[in-house]
Amino acid sequence: MIEQLVVTNTIPLGSKTGCRKIRVLSVAGLLGEAIKRIHFNDSVSSLFV
Repeated sequence: MIEQLVVTNTIPLGSKTGCRKIRVLSVAGLLGEAIKRIHFNDSVSSLFV
């Protein structure tokens, strides 16, 4: 049995978010940091390690 399903908010789920077993995580901070690092010509790969 599935105890919990973790997804990101990159695609809207609509009415499916009412299920107790679905946990939606925001990727806003990660995307913002990646954009900042690209702008300043810094490493992006360290975000995903």
